[in-house]
Amino acid sequence: MLDVEDLSIVFPARRGDVKALDRVRLSVRPGEIVGLVGESGSGKSVLSYAVSGLLDPAARVTGGRITWQGHALDPLRERRDRHAPIAQIFQNPRASLNPIRSVGHQLQDVGGKDSVRALLESVRLAPEIAGRYPFELSGGQCQRVGIALALACEPDLLIADEPTTGLDVTTEAAVMGLITELSRSRGMATLLVTHDLPLAATHGHRIAVMHAGQIVETARVSELIGQARHPYSAELLSATPQHAARAEDLHVIRGLLPDLSAPLPPCRFAMRCARHQSDCDAAPLSLTEHTPDHLVACRHPLC
Repeated sequence: MLDVEDLSIVFPARRGDVKALDRVRLSVRPGEIVGLVGESGSGKSVLSYAVSGLLDPAARVTGGRITWQGHALDPLRERRDRHAPIAQIFQNPRASLNPIRSVGHQLQDVGGKDSVRALLESVRLAPEIAGRYPFELSGGQCQRVGIALALACEPDLLIADEPTTGLDVTTEAAVMGLITELSRSRGMATLLVTHDLPLAATHGHRIAVMHAGQIVETARVSELIGQARHPYSAELLSATPQHAARAEDLHVIRGLLPDLSAPLPPCRFAMRCARHQSDCDAAPLSLTEHTPDHLVACRHPLC
């Protein structure tokens, strides 16, 4: 089981430390898919890089920890144990592959010569793909190769960071179906990082909503979709096409993400929230249990 406990991370900058993550709490169980959703710039990728141990050495962990099956994981790239059973699928599948090496050679580097055919078959690619180079493949094929590379490590935890970016609807459905099937059949814990709330709702068991470096709500998919408790979660749901009969009816979340290098209130959504009251500015503010598996960080949650 993956446990992120009160993780806080800052990045140094000329204008002051950027407080990228603030007391983040998150868990992912074996065989479970958890969707991590939020606007661009909300800290989703920073959290995924921290879990996979790919954070830049300039980052500073100012609090909290990450554990896998009870063992501590260091978020920083320089200090991470490379034997940790974690693999990641990246946003840009073509850019994550070596352009001057064939697919087969890249798979062989990770899984060994004898595993190439089996890995390609596991992601429903023909064996002849092994002799091709990334520029000869479609976006969907590159993403499947990326999944095969991740599976070659036989991970217990898979981090899929925007795995459908740039894919058409049909290919997106095929790739997500593959990730879901592999997660179930292998018992892998999967963290699905996406700005696409309907995608996370379709393929996830639980959803964690992130805003400006804070987890504001986590719940089972049915609970979050049926009754979001945090105002930001409700705003995200209202901004999806499924909630608008016409394009002009799409809801727009007011305001912008706050400057993370500036002094910030306990609730970083406060300046955008229609339900903001004076006690929202009193520290500390933390996730509290509404029902089992449904946590909300809000002093005035929706009923």
